[in-house]
Amino acid sequence: MVSLLSLPLFITSSLSLLLAAFFTLLYVRITRFHQEAVKNYIIFAISALSNSVFFGAFAIFLNSAEFPIVLNITNRITVISAMFSFLLSLHFYLAFFNYRAPIFLRWSYCICVVFSFFALFPNAYFLGSALFSTSKYYTGLVYGPLFELWGGWVLILSGYSVFVIIKVFQRQRQRGKVGSGTVLLLLIANIVWLITGVLDMLTGLQFIDIPPLTWAGSFFVICCIAWLLIKDIDGLYEAKRNLNTQLMFDHVTNACSRSYLDVRMTESFNLLFRGQLSSVAVCVFDIDYFKEVNDTYGHETGDSVLAGITKVVKGAIRTSDCIARLGGDEFVILINNHDAHNDVPKLIERIRAQILDTEYEVKGRKFQVSCSFGVAEVLSTFDDTGIDDVPSFILAKADDALYHVKRNGRNNIACVSVLSANSCNDIELLSSF
Repeated sequence: MVSLLSLPLFITSSLSLLLAAFFTLLYVRITRFHQEAVKNYIIFAISALSNSVFFGAFAIFLNSAEFPIVLNITNRITVISAMFSFLLSLHFYLAFFNYRAPIFLRWSYCICVVFSFFALFPNAYFLGSALFSTSKYYTGLVYGPLFELWGGWVLILSGYSVFVIIKVFQRQRQRGKVGSGTVLLLLIANIVWLITGVLDMLTGLQFIDIPPLTWAGSFFVICCIAWLLIKDIDGLYEAKRNLNTQLMFDHVTNACSRSYLDVRMTESFNLLFRGQLSSVAVCVFDIDYFKEVNDTYGHETGDSVLAGITKVVKGAIRTSDCIARLGGDEFVILINNHDAHNDVPKLIERIRAQILDTEYEVKGRKFQVSCSFGVAEVLSTFDDTGIDDVPSFILAKADDALYHVKRNGRNNIACVSVLSANSCNDIELLSSF
């Protein structure tokens, strides 16, 4: 009959094995497809595997009192896997929290290999082949002085793990870093693991007589580390999202970036050539005499003006359109028209007027700015023969229209309808205001 004490061990062994498999697959996928440095994941996977072996061997050990050969083998596997479980957890903490102890770690592996060698073969110094009643709960092997030394070594590993986490927790608190609560939970889990390990060791040495508890502390630690890695995964993707946002949007104005504008323009012209848009308009504009604004009121005020203009434009265009900052005080508005009757010049005129009506105040001094606009509009009948890069070609035409405005007094709008690579309407200056 299976001992009731062993049932939680069988369950936790299975769960630890699943965690080991999950984080191994995660490590392979992230390193192969995303080129992220996540060696901590494979360290944890090996640690979870070691714990799975420990839980499984201990569970069989608890049911082997009547089977000396099985008990002999599982007892030795339990001793070896328990030791490496502590060591691998320590290895994970050192690697994950960037805590330097490379020499200690290398020597720890060497010492564990030596203890494993002694544990594999029956001997009077470590574990013999004779059985004795460890407690009223289970039977073990007769141990020698090296086994007691092994117990002290395991305490050193677990104690050093607690020490590392305490130092990390103090470092996190001093730096005001987010995540100190998770480190505190991990610290509590390791202290629980240390206490349960000591209690089981005292039971093995016949100082006390209680059921096995190390497995509970060990599984508590595994769950906490798994949670820590899940938060780390979330942090990785949050960092990627932030990076994508930085690549997509200008941090000063929250307008689209130049690289994202290229993507949006390519999409718009593809839709135009498939007949899903009636026209695409590209408007390039900049602020008249913006250098004087910076020189008079300061660059911080200049940034506020740029952000204010972006807000005005965003309020006037649709979500299918976009405004992008090319650099400095130069912007581009991309307008996608589904309806051939939409009047782009009127839209740009509303934007020009709203910008001109907006007042800015610095230390009691009020001022306004004006902008010059160049618009190039492309209809669905556009012939792109001979044009390698349509977005850049149309952008250049809008830029020509902008300079036409600047040569004729600024604070105005110039429009051109582009028909093909070699044909477009004359640049028309709008002066109806």
